[in-house]
Amino acid sequence: MISGILEEMNMDDVRALDPQVALLGVASTEPHGPILPYGTDHFQCDAVCRRAAVRANAEGGRVLMYPTLAIGNNVNFKGFPFACRISVRTLMLVLLDIIQALEEDGIRKIVLIDGHGGNTDAIHATLREHFDRTPADRRAFVCVTRPPASPEAVAAVRIPSDHGGESEVSRMMYLHPELIDEGKLRELPVGRPVVEFIAAGEVEYVKPWHRHVPEGGGGETRHATADKGRDIIETAADRLAEMLVELSNAPWNPEFPYPPVKR
Repeated sequence: MISGILEEMNMDDVRALDPQVALLGVASTEPHGPILPYGTDHFQCDAVCRRAAVRANAEGGRVLMYPTLAIGNNVNFKGFPFACRISVRTLMLVLLDIIQALEEDGIRKIVLIDGHGGNTDAIHATLREHFDRTPADRRAFVCVTRPPASPEAVAAVRIPSDHGGESEVSRMMYLHPELIDEGKLRELPVGRPVVEFIAAGEVEYVKPWHRHVPEGGGGETRHATADKGRDIIETAADRLAEMLVELSNAPWNPEFPYPPVKR
């Protein structure tokens, strides 16, 4: 069976696969505090994409996984050292170039995996820019998702955190336990805005992460386990694989994802 992982394939493999869907993870390399490595987002995003592509192709899909992007938008991490970052406009241009190259290679269905919260708005703007500037007769269907883990896997996390807490530590315990210093597990501080509407999450703003998570990660980490991480990663990959199989097998037409217009 051909895996669909482009980095591991030769040209004969690619031609034999005849891919119908391209899969691209959009991740980050950034500080995750004293417990987790800088590559946490990239490792997680890449793992889900790899598992999903292989499983989808094993079930009759025709999915080609592009190399996961490891550098994204991290302008609000400047308070920490070596937060790898490119600008919003640069990320958009990179994605638009990749999408155009895939269209030139005949791909008409492209799935972007949002592997870092700082990239989300730029990815959404990219989709709109692409739709506006690309003629319909050669425009690929491009979508973005953050594949959900099962409700059971999510519920197993006792104290949720938005960065470097129990869930992310659990996932990295499963994927790369050798990179975790379990002797440092503890509750990491999280900053709280003085305005209650902001603290309650009722407004959107750019968090200065050195104030939001002053140690680079935040939340309780002592409840993290590799089993929790396994369930989150594997159920998310299963869900993504299901979607990729359905996308692969759905007939293409210029009105996709809607049925063709009857003339």
